Amino acid sequence: MVEISVLLGKLEAELESANIYGRGVSKGPRKLLAKSLASVSKLSKYLPRVSKRTNFAKLDEFFFSRAALLPGGKEYWFIDVVSTEGDKTQLVLTFGSSYFKTRVNGQDAQGGKVAAVGWFHSGKKKVFVEKSLFLQSGKGVLKTDAFTLRGAYPSYELVAGKGTAIKFSKPERGVPYEALAASAGTLGFGMFNLYLDASGTIGGKKFVGSAYVQKVVVVAPFIPWNWVRLVFADRSALDFFAVRLDKHDVGRNVLYLATYRFASGRTVKLGDCRLRRLAKDRWLLEGKGVAAYMKTYAFKPFVIKGRGEFHYDEYMVECTDFAFKGVRKQTGIGLIEDAYGLML
Repeated sequence: MVEISVLLGKLEAELESANIYGRGVSKGPRKLLAKSLASVSKLSKYLPRVSKRTNFAKLDEFFFSRAALLPGGKEYWFIDVVSTEGDKTQLVLTFGSSYFKTRVNGQDAQGGKVAAVGWFHSGKKKVFVEKSLFLQSGKGVLKTDAFTLRGAYPSYELVAGKGTAIKFSKPERGVPYEALAASAGTLGFGMFNLYLDASGTIGGKKFVGSAYVQKVVVVAPFIPWNWVRLVFADRSALDFFAVRLDKHDVGRNVLYLATYRFASGRTVKLGDCRLRRLAKDRWLLEGKGVAAYMKTYAFKPFVIKGRGEFHYDEYMVECTDFAFKGVRKQTGIGLIEDAYGLML
């Protein structure tokens, strides 16, 4: 994986350049951006050390604890659960908070509260939580009035209302987790990703599939990005992530990561990929030796307001055609994030 500290340094340089020359950052929030960048200290001063990858107790401590956020800091958890049985069942839950006063779809995300948005598709779309909630955190547990996530590496369980209870476990093959912590200049980043098997019930229906579980603490503004994650029936996965300075600046990525991970865990980096939105909410991701054609089957928008305004749209997609180095696959299910705006 590309060294995160290098990417953060590049992002900081691009943001400073945008602030000076006005590239990609609208005039209104430009002064706020400069003030925020000047006031933020290095993330490493308060983030738990998660770089020792064999220390699972520390990883769980990071995952289940609340960070003491600095100016510009944001903390959030993200869960995406997808079926590997050939159907379109998928669940997405996001909850988090910010140092600055922030509202997500009208819900507060500051202090002891988190803004939580959870939705799933199991035959039809259902939003099961969209509230500002108090989050209780303790050893091996995150709990609100709407959901509870508990466990210890590598076994966890999510219970989210009547009919939804999912158990996560270490996969027999593949990479089970990634842990990263880095800082560069005024920006900082800490992340714990889990790649787990999942089984249980979603909306009262039995479910078997794969889960992507993430905790992130970041000191940096939100700027436009696209993220694609597709999981196939054999549990191989395609990941694409690109950050830009402007929603329409598709040819000028600040940060770029793209990989295809085989079911065995072997990971191949993909270069020169581009995501295009086609008519009727269809999508095409293509690059050298790789192409994925996707259709949207459910959609959930987010509007984040505070020091700036940021739009974050989630598209549940079905990959109907995927080719990688001459090998073709179908029945992929996943998520596309289309994010744009500026949020300090």
